[in-house]
Amino acid sequence: MKPIKFVIALLVFATALSAQAEPLLNGLALEQQFNKDRYIAALYSDTLGSSASVLLDNNTTRRLEVRVVAESLSARRFRNQWMEGIAINNPGDTLSNQADNMVTFANLFKGRLLNGDQLAIDFEGNSGITTVSLNGIGLGKIRDRDFFNTLLRAWIGPVPPSSDFRDGLLVAGQVPAGLRANYELLKPSSQRIAQVTAQVSQAEEEPVAEQQVATTQSAAKPEPTKPKLAAEIPPPTLAAIGSKPEAAAKAAAPAKPKPQPAKVAAKRSAPSQVAEDEDDDEAPLTADMILARQIYHSMLLRHTFKYIRYPKRAQERGQEGSVRLNVTIDSNGRVQEVETLQESRYASLNREAREAVERAGPYPAAPPQLARNNYRFSVPITFRLPD
Repeated sequence: MKPIKFVIALLVFATALSAQAEPLLNGLALEQQFNKDRYIAALYSDTLGSSASVLLDNNTTRRLEVRVVAESLSARRFRNQWMEGIAINNPGDTLSNQADNMVTFANLFKGRLLNGDQLAIDFEGNSGITTVSLNGIGLGKIRDRDFFNTLLRAWIGPVPPSSDFRDGLLVAGQVPAGLRANYELLKPSSQRIAQVTAQVSQAEEEPVAEQQVATTQSAAKPEPTKPKLAAEIPPPTLAAIGSKPEAAAKAAAPAKPKPQPAKVAAKRSAPSQVAEDEDDDEAPLTADMILARQIYHSMLLRHTFKYIRYPKRAQERGQEGSVRLNVTIDSNGRVQEVETLQESRYASLNREAREAVERAGPYPAAPPQLARNNYRFSVPITFRLPD
């Protein structure tokens, strides 16, 4: 009887260990802008996988983590970049259903992220709860089983920040030793942890007064109706880029000839501190504003993708790569500035990405909720030959 009891005890112990085990590191990806390292993103999962479908199982415990490499990042700019990725990698009904959750998530990001900061987004497979924390200090929870995948698709969906970024997360645990060592060295100081703790405590004391103001305002004015996703705006696609040369040229050609816009000078140096802080003065986000921004961003990308042509010489040489641009347009959709955030290894692909943006102008005007003197958005472009 003793051996049987011993085996049972081992099984119970093993079960308890597995129940408490942390998810496994599936992959790491380095995010760069203007050839400077910004942060290392990590994807953890109870089930390791090299395909997006495995890692999008919303019954599996997972974690997204960001460890900041740069000395300082605008938290809101970081958040806005993530939300752009959400807009182009999720179907319209998901964006509508998750609009309120996106407000909760977006409002957790304030101030700046500093070197060594660890932003963690944990999804518990059994409960379906997503918990957001910074340096081990809880910022908030979202109780919606589908929310975590809404975030994750921005990283491993069909239009990720770059193909290298997505590929780095989908290595099923086979993480390069050098990148992993750099990732593990990124830790906040004790002073930074104390600072975040104080900020979170102060923030928890403010909602009472804000809620009273919100209640008074809602009594005076009816709540605005959320905008609906227009049926004529399908999700953007990179099909024209990944098809054969003849198909790509046909898909890229506009229906009617239009005058070519003036050349826009590329800005390749890092943005000034003022530019980095611009988003910190924006108005508080609401569900209808978030949804309007997501719809508009999808529209802008869909418009851009029609004008991308895979350079013939690059195709003949088997050249592939990803380019990411920041585009600034005025209130009438005219292109004001193009910044290269990330380049591929090939000059012809980098040049074509910029020229596609220039050909695409003028862009559709911004909706009333987003109307301002200028509007900035990012454009991830992946040049990939058909298999």
